[in-house]
Amino acid sequence: MARLVCSGCYTLLMYSRGAKSVQCSCCRTINAASEANQMAHINCGNCRVLLMYQCEAHSVKCTLCNFVTSVGILRFN
Repeated sequence: MARLVCSGCYTLLMYSRGAKSVQCSCCRTINAASEANQMAHINCGNCRVLLMYQCEAHSVKCTLCNFVTSVGILRFN
């Protein structure tokens, strides 16, 4: 499974990896299922809270403690 954020209403959508597009069940927007739209998760390097970020990001800043966590190369299972 993969995840992306709807470009119409910002709802987090889950879909089968390999799909070319995903229709949002909330607003009916058809979203391109490119790697650039996919979301990933990582724990903050300081406070360990779970953070969500776009896959192409190189780092993510924690909204709780403001620590910037570097993101390695994302590997999909």
